[in-house]
Amino acid sequence: MCRLLGITNFDCVRHAPLVERFCDLASKGAVIPGDQPGHQDGWGLALYREGNLEVCKSGANLLHETDRLMGILKATPHSPVLILHLRKSAWKGSSFARHAHPFQCGNVAFAHNGTVYGYERLLPAITIPGLEPDSLDTEVVFYHVMSGAQTRGIREAFLDTACLIRREYRYSALNALFSDGGRLFAYRDFTKEPDYYSLFTAREKDSVYVSSEPLSETLAWTLMEKEELLEIPV
Repeated sequence: MCRLLGITNFDCVRHAPLVERFCDLASKGAVIPGDQPGHQDGWGLALYREGNLEVCKSGANLLHETDRLMGILKATPHSPVLILHLRKSAWKGSSFARHAHPFQCGNVAFAHNGTVYGYERLLPAITIPGLEPDSLDTEVVFYHVMSGAQTRGIREAFLDTACLIRREYRYSALNALFSDGGRLFAYRDFTKEPDYYSLFTAREKDSVYVSSEPLSETLAWTLMEKEELLEIPV
């Protein structure tokens, strides 16, 4: 259970206020009714510097590390894609940078909102190296996608993995943002709590925003449909 933000054609000067509003979701973001407030079990950032993916992750509460995040963005003030993730862990004892999103495989970054149960059954189909023994659901799903991407491309591989999970696994949501540096992909799917497992899009100048929650009243936000996949070129 997390919050997601994606921005294409990121410009730190122009987009810093939007990022700061997203950071506030660490304490103010929506949660499932009856759940403890806050998304404070870690955070992660993915951006591209001269075409190369850079990922920074922490197991700490972003409310205590906002200055660190903004310092990273000021050091790389432009990126074709930015992905930011606030983590609310479904797995006890996993609030470490190791398990924070986004995950990286080559030049692809992947972040997820939701929980996939029984994900261990995906392991035999993973054909690429790099997965650690303590990997949890999102990382396993990502490596399953990337195994398929070797022959089918990332879009089709993701759709194949999502279809398999919908058909054979129990899950809360498959909301995801992922990028290869040339495109930002956004996907929404859920089995419960549609008001929580939301993804909204908005456009401004040459940038597209994808966020778990609307971040500005001056933008026209559109709620993505269930099982909708967006491919946004940059």
